Amino acid sequence: MFEVAYETTFCSTHRLTRDGEPLEPIHGHDWRVEAVAAGAALDGIGVVIDFEHLKKAVGEVAARFHYADMNAHPDFAGKSPSAEEVAKYFFDEVRKGLGTDGRLLRRVRVWEAPGCSATYLG
Repeated sequence: MFEVAYETTFCSTHRLTRDGEPLEPIHGHDWRVEAVAAGAALDGIGVVIDFEHLKKAVGEVAARFHYADMNAHPDFAGKSPSAEEVAKYFFDEVRKGLGTDGRLLRRVRVWEAPGCSATYLG
């Protein structure tokens, strides 16, 4: 089995909520996100997935939140944008962005801060 990964960063604010009520003040992070694709076979050019294809899909999702408030994003309406929820959101959206290559996406890991990460496994 081969694995390939693409990693990027974005700056965004958020705060955790319960039943729509804030649990903490709004605060920012320099988020780091890694998307991992895997496959047992390589294609005609010897890759699992083209890095540029993975980079584009991850970058488009990260751009939605760069210098923005996650709580204000419509896709997090009614949700608390925890690292776990952010990882799942990235997984689902990157998978869509990859089209037919989305079947290769295995996991997305996000870090809110050094040493603090959450992973969503597909």
